[in-house]
Amino acid sequence: MLAINHVTLATAATFGASIYFDKPFFLPFIVFVTFSSLLPDVDHPGSEVSNYFPFVNKVFKHRGVTHSFFGLGVFTAALFTLLNHNNKVLSIILIVIALIGVQYLGELIKRRIGHLNDLSNDFFSTKQVKLAAQWFLWILDLFLIALAFLIWKERFRQEIIILLSIGYAGHILGDFVTKDGIPLFWPIKKRQGLKLFRTGSWVESIIGFLLLIANVYLIYLFWQKFDLSNLQYWKNYLS
Repeated sequence: MLAINHVTLATAATFGASIYFDKPFFLPFIVFVTFSSLLPDVDHPGSEVSNYFPFVNKVFKHRGVTHSFFGLGVFTAALFTLLNHNNKVLSIILIVIALIGVQYLGELIKRRIGHLNDLSNDFFSTKQVKLAAQWFLWILDLFLIALAFLIWKERFRQEIIILLSIGYAGHILGDFVTKDGIPLFWPIKKRQGLKLFRTGSWVESIIGFLLLIANVYLIYLFWQKFDLSNLQYWKNYLS
């Protein structure tokens, strides 16, 4: 599955689970889902996340251990272990993750802005598109600074770890439905999957469009259910 669809699948799953189980989370923490929804592709030399961890794809083959229940378990267990034993180290790790997550989010939105401009027959100039994207990235950077202060608060870390785990699991699900499949029960190397479509096919393009619509609708439901227009929601996290 393509990177953008990994992200939209994971965020849709996050909003859906939050609404279904009546468990709100702090909306800006969605950047952690963005990061972890792409993390399993750290074993792919052509992926963006591998640029941050270039040594991993030299050790592991693509769609190997990172795309399995074992990989998900190790990732989640490591985070919870740090949560219980070394909060300062965990805080630093989470801040780095937030930085990468914001960067991913910015890049994906920049691409979408450019894509929408192509569809509109270049209604906006290239300079205007770049300026809009740059302003958005500046806003995201300011947001990251504010987010870093929240991460230092211990009461938010468990929520962040749960969101990271959901994002990682969302990636595994996304590749599980493709024709290539994944070694879900690694170290058993046989790949399992629903084999519904090939990565990058027109079928995935349709699914990606539907996921985008689903995200908009789920964000609306999330906003309404947990009354994000009420300042009390924000005070619970910012106070």
